Amino acid sequence: MVNRLVVIFLFFVTINLQLFAQQKPQLLIYCGITMVKPIKEIAKIIEEKYDCEIKISQGGSKDLYDSLKYSKIGDLYLPGSDSYRINNLKDGFLLDEAYVGYNQAALFVQKKNPLKVQGIEDLLNPNLGVILCDPKSGSIGKMTEKILKNHKGEDFFFEAYNNVIVIGTDSRNLNKALIDKEADLAINWKATAFWPENKDHIDIIDLDEKIAPKQRLVINLLSFSKHPDIAKAFMRYAQSIQGQEIMKKYGFLD
Repeated sequence: MVNRLVVIFLFFVTINLQLFAQQKPQLLIYCGITMVKPIKEIAKIIEEKYDCEIKISQGGSKDLYDSLKYSKIGDLYLPGSDSYRINNLKDGFLLDEAYVGYNQAALFVQKKNPLKVQGIEDLLNPNLGVILCDPKSGSIGKMTEKILKNHKGEDFFFEAYNNVIVIGTDSRNLNKALIDKEADLAINWKATAFWPENKDHIDIIDLDEKIAPKQRLVINLLSFSKHPDIAKAFMRYAQSIQGQEIMKKYGFLD
């Protein structure tokens, strides 16, 4: 009887050790919503190459940073602008960086611009349904504030936000409002207008780079990463010729 119990015990120990040995490394990437598509594509390649699992937490850049700062869990952080790195370096959570492309904002209108929007001044038109992102939420909100103030200062910024029918939370939220015809005009990241689910519903009006500068996209290694070697491999691939082709496909490079 004792020998049988020992055999059963050893059997379960062996099974548990095998299961533990088979467990794949798991990585977590905090990714701004706008960049999710190319990052998912790169993640699949890295998963196959390094026999790992990669989870992607998507949302507004500030919300994502607040989440990783609170949880201290995860491996990589890709916000919609490198300002989130510059402003948060003092916390000590963001280590190595890798430049992977850029964002630039534009005016978004309904397909074929049926209301004949001309430019940024139309954000003050009370006859248009304007939606703008919360400056304290997604990266496009922060950029929108910068664009409006670059154009004509704080007065124009406040006038534009006073004319909105709703304040959005992120780039996806803004596009949905246009697609559902709940809004006529928005400021959003240009790349998203060319995605398959958006391109048949949305057109863009370019903004002068003097008021809407390109925003560098940098992916950041987190100080508490449990798999820094694989995380760094992800960063290297994103910067490689193959990785840059993927970023270009989704509109994040010329």
